Amino acid sequence: MAAGYRMPGQPDVWPKADAILVAPATFNTINAWALGITDKWLVGVVAEGIGKRIPMAMVPCVNRAYVAHPQFNRSIDTIWEAGVRVLYGEGGFVPNEPGQGNPAIYPWRAALDAVGDVLDPASN
Repeated sequence: MAAGYRMPGQPDVWPKADAILVAPATFNTINAWALGITDKWLVGVVAEGIGKRIPMAMVPCVNRAYVAHPQFNRSIDTIWEAGVRVLYGEGGFVPNEPGQGNPAIYPWRAALDAVGDVLDPASN
């Protein structure tokens, strides 16, 4: 049986998260999250995660054409200002030209290391 949305007063079926990693985060996910548009389950979880103070890291996966849109950098800033560790640019995800992405070089190691960092901020 697939888990659906729970009704008010029903117990949460998911265990409490120690941390959340959002990767690869798409243009749509990043903008919806920053704007609080929670029509997708994932965006609802991470939007609520900010309020629950769940340690989070996010690594985008967008091309330079999406990055050129004026909302993108505002959304990155909003998420970062909310306390989410954002790995974008040097040391994280560096956007490519449209159609030139290489999944083999996505910064998974940096993403996983960021989860350790948000779990233990003293180790930074």
